[in-house]
Amino acid sequence: MHCTRIASVFILATLGLFGCSGEGPTDSPAQGGTPAQVGGSSATGGALSDGGAVATGGSVATGGRSGVGGGVQTGGSRATGGSKSGTGGANPTGGAISTGGNLQTGGSRATGGALPTGGVKATGGVSPTGGVSPTGGAKATGGASPTGGTNNGSTLNPPITGTNGTTTRYWDCAKPSCGWTANANPVAYSCDSNGMNHVNANTQSGWDTKNSSGAFECYNFAPWYDSSTNLSYGFVAFNGASCGTCFELQFTSSSVNGKQMIVQVVNVGNISANQFDMLIPGGGVGVNNACQYEWPGVNIGSTNGGFLTAANGNGASAQTACHNAFGSLTNGAKLIAGCDWFAGWFASANNPSVIYKQVTCPSQLKQVSGM
Repeated sequence: MHCTRIASVFILATLGLFGCSGEGPTDSPAQGGTPAQVGGSSATGGALSDGGAVATGGSVATGGRSGVGGGVQTGGSRATGGSKSGTGGANPTGGAISTGGNLQTGGSRATGGALPTGGVKATGGVSPTGGVSPTGGAKATGGASPTGGTNNGSTLNPPITGTNGTTTRYWDCAKPSCGWTANANPVAYSCDSNGMNHVNANTQSGWDTKNSSGAFECYNFAPWYDSSTNLSYGFVAFNGASCGTCFELQFTSSSVNGKQMIVQVVNVGNISANQFDMLIPGGGVGVNNACQYEWPGVNIGSTNGGFLTAANGNGASAQTACHNAFGSLTNGAKLIAGCDWFAGWFASANNPSVIYKQVTCPSQLKQVSGM
């Protein structure tokens, strides 16, 4: 507590005392002073600092001799507004050491601190600018879950209505059927054996050449999550729709129940009606295993179901197997990102059911696929 000696000869002769601002009571009206001057002579913020020593609450004389309404009382030591009226007073927002005060939720000289928004000559720290919850308050701006934070899609978008369907997963490394000019215009991109460099649409599939000189699946066809839309995006094989068609899926079972994803058709296959065979790295090579020519000797899990099936449904083990398999590959980080999406946002869900509807293809997918 700081104590200031009032050196005026006139005041010493008249009152015979010293003024000292301290942390006295701040919850009662003046009882011994002049009733008209409850918080002292310097209006609502006192003379000097942010609720500082002698200034806030007025001089010794303006509250009466007994001190009940004087220097230490209403509008006392560190209150930012003087009297008990509430606008910057003892207990309200901007009060002693509470919200808007020196040390607590507004912090010293922070957004609820000394001079800026809760200070002496400002509004006195009423609820908005120096108060409990807003800009200087306990929860501040940018609270628990910032936009696109780490919730990884745990907040659900509004539900959709549509047709019931099923999902499976695969990654066979082969050039997709929509990559042929006879099947699509424009065609889906296909890549060389390093997974990132686009090749001519007429390049034969690695499944056909039986070596690494052919065309293969591009690594960036692996699914991903976009926090700005709270949706995942990816590519599928699907019968019954033309190449490049997009669908919104809402998962209706397993650990992804309620989550949503937009997918684009880049392939067809030996699959059922209303079945979406999702392209997921390590999801299983199926019957057209071109991965044996792109990555000879790499362990890619079970033929159907890939790493998760080989790990008996253990998502963590499947994720580890994915890192081990793709970690040494050129550009393998793109594939690993897809495995991490499967273990993270998709929660290692094993072929969940969906409802789906056709939608306009978003730019996020078109710029990756080329369609």
